[in-house]
Amino acid sequence: MIQPVRVFARSVRTKSKGGLPPAAQRVVTQLSVMSASRKQPKLLKLSREDLIKHQTIQRCWSTYQAELRVERNEQLKLQYKSTKNAMDLLEQLDPELFEAANAPEHGKRFPLELKVPTEFPPSKIWYGEYKKKD
Repeated sequence: MIQPVRVFARSVRTKSKGGLPPAAQRVVTQLSVMSASRKQPKLLKLSREDLIKHQTIQRCWSTYQAELRVERNEQLKLQYKSTKNAMDLLEQLDPELFEAANAPEHGKRFPLELKVPTEFPPSKIWYGEYKKKD
């Protein structure tokens, strides 16, 4: 005699929210996720002295961040100016080489042989199997 096999399946139980149909429930969930009120941090309950300290620290931090942004923008402007000067010089010295350097590369998103400087180290340190395509 063959006995029947029982298969147990686990599923996530969800609370019913007013018995809405699934499509309406999805809309409610999406709207609640996008709601700005949930993303607001809770206000700190601080004494007057601590509030003044907190505000002072926040102002100093935002001033420091603004100074960093100005420094970065100045550095980028200098880099852009230097690159532009180098390209202008190349165009004057060797127009053929200038055209070759600025030729569009169709089908190529970003050349792998170009290493972009970043503030953080890469997650994959070395690409050992790389072979330049000719």
